[in-house]
Amino acid sequence: MHDAPIGHVRRCSVSAASHTAWPAYRGVRVPTRTLSASVKGFVVSVSDKLLDSVAELLEKEGQSPAPDLTRIRKILGLGLGFSILEIPSMLMAMGISARDQNSQDRAADIFRLASEIAAREITGSEGVVQQARAQKLLGGVYRIQGKYREAEEILRSALELLEGEPDLHMGELVAVCNQLGIVFKYSGKFDEALVFYRRALVALEEAGLLVDPMAAVLFQNLSGLAHSRRDFEAAVEPSRRAVEIRRRALGSDHIDVAGDKAALAAALIEIGDLGEAQELLESSMAIVEGFYGADHYESGIALGNLAALAFKRGEYSKAESIFRRPLWIKEKHLGISHPELAVTLNNLAVLSRRQDDTVSVRSLWERARAALGSSVQGDYPLLLTIQHGLESLQSDEDSA
Repeated sequence: MHDAPIGHVRRCSVSAASHTAWPAYRGVRVPTRTLSASVKGFVVSVSDKLLDSVAELLEKEGQSPAPDLTRIRKILGLGLGFSILEIPSMLMAMGISARDQNSQDRAADIFRLASEIAAREITGSEGVVQQARAQKLLGGVYRIQGKYREAEEILRSALELLEGEPDLHMGELVAVCNQLGIVFKYSGKFDEALVFYRRALVALEEAGLLVDPMAAVLFQNLSGLAHSRRDFEAAVEPSRRAVEIRRRALGSDHIDVAGDKAALAAALIEIGDLGEAQELLESSMAIVEGFYGADHYESGIALGNLAALAFKRGEYSKAESIFRRPLWIKEKHLGISHPELAVTLNNLAVLSRRQDDTVSVRSLWERARAALGSSVQGDYPLLLTIQHGLESLQSDEDSA
């Protein structure tokens, strides 16, 4: 049984741009730096009225087998002077904006529509790539919602599309493989996650891009995979490598570097290197909160690591008070029953047991188990930890 709070390593997503390296973006801000100039202009200038028109269209078309392409052209094409070739990209930009505003259902509708239009209206390689890109984004939304089976299905479809192309689009392929790795990690299919992370790294290595920020995303996700497997020693090296790659590429004060430092701190806390972990958290926390805001998901992850550090130092009351805030932040962004709440609920249960609060312990562990539900494998380490904890608690009560 894991008898101490578990640090939380963030998930890292990536966007593939067609003419540059692929900078990472996390799931809660608009990655306009990866978009074409025309789409950037669209995101900035589109009116509320136009967005409402598209929302109305999506609502209506959700009840029919195929979208009304004539009306879409009128709303998004002729009215703005864009061709049908650009409409999927514009819709994807709108979907990203909706996703980053935590409107996940609307984002999913928009990404599905973008995929449908690309499949039906754009021929050749460009249509395939646009369809795969929309499916990748849809898979990311399903993952955010905790719908891991649906995410795996649509991401495999995107991968199949890309693999069928005679001219391999490496950036898109790497991004889809990375997303599949994340989904498999969260659902407890660790071996499958490792396969896709390694496949993406091999593609980057063959292109001479292992010092690119995209590689840092994958190294950080490999670290997160080792962390989920409770192999904390193995989590440290790839996380250090990610920090160094992005520090050299982006500078020490960049938000992505700060996020990587917080993730490295989580691994160091688990192996007992508390001094370096504290230094990393102190240097990254202000940057993370300053960039995202105190109530952002990323800020909640960093706070969770601060709480884990306090626990390791025996500061149990302090740790519990800090852990309450990441739980609230996750509930705000993900809902009250999302699988990703389980880590924080388990951590609070461990702290409550330290303080002999049996009622809270049981409630927290049962809620954590319910949050994981059927979304993970039966041998998922955190699920086993929670089940073992509940069994131990029952045993103590029976013998009392």
